[in-house]
Amino acid sequence: MSPRVSIIVAAYNGEQYIKETVNSLLGQTEKEIEVIVVDDGSTDGTADIVKGIKDSRLKYFFQENSGSQASPRNKGIKEARGEFIGFCDQDDIWYEKKIEKQVKAYENCEKKAKVGIVISSADLVNEKSQKIGKSPINFDGFITAKESREKLLGVDFITACSALIPKKILDEVGFLDESLVGVDDYDLWLRISEQYGILGLKEPLCAWRQSESSFSADKARQYIETEKIFKKIEVYDKSKAVTSGHGKNIFRIFLALAIDGHYKEAKKYHTECFKYPMSKKSWSLIEMYKFSPLLTCFVLNILNKIGCISL
Repeated sequence: MSPRVSIIVAAYNGEQYIKETVNSLLGQTEKEIEVIVVDDGSTDGTADIVKGIKDSRLKYFFQENSGSQASPRNKGIKEARGEFIGFCDQDDIWYEKKIEKQVKAYENCEKKAKVGIVISSADLVNEKSQKIGKSPINFDGFITAKESREKLLGVDFITACSALIPKKILDEVGFLDESLVGVDDYDLWLRISEQYGILGLKEPLCAWRQSESSFSADKARQYIETEKIFKKIEVYDKSKAVTSGHGKNIFRIFLALAIDGHYKEAKKYHTECFKYPMSKKSWSLIEMYKFSPLLTCFVLNILNKIGCISL
């Protein structure tokens, strides 16, 4: 019998958390699952830890290091037999009723045929597995493809470990783009939203681990990589939503570089900001930087620390 859900864990030197992660997946109340760990060339004890977990639903694959999270994810998709696909990084956690609640919401949704992704809010945890915040979504229920796309072009609001995707959707839109580093999931969400909507559950159903060494902590690098996505989209989509989203991404790069004190790099994206529509708040910071980069960086750091701006 095929499993209901295939959960793909892309792993690389993940010995610190991989056991906790895999056990959270195997401990789901929905038992018809398979957990596919794709080891992207680990040199630590990841393999021994995973192989030491005795459960017939757990599968382990090893490949040479690709340097891309998309590569092991794609390998997992190719091996998956489930009706739904989920992604869980090697240090994230799924709460025990995650699959049960998301599948039930999907089955009960009147617009089921138009659902491309089922998501939820997520708790944020630190390296000691202590809750330090939330990554919330601001809607509950179904939103259309048009609304999903406009929201996603403005900001990637989907926590990757929260997403559950019908396998037939991936068969239609294709796999993850392995040329993208760290934003391959965002590219996938955007491609899905061209045709399908999103079903959201406000309840946190998973935990996303935050660490200083993670890619998501390097905001400037993350948004610079996102530029590749917008440039790809703009080849065929010249809509206002794309232009606005691209402008927001350029502004985020400028902010992140300025906050980190990379003045020369920030100046390049400061110039780019003038090509896009900006909010009044954004324009005030852009104009300030034109007259005094040092003062602007000082102000930005203060605003960032007190939570008045968000990256």
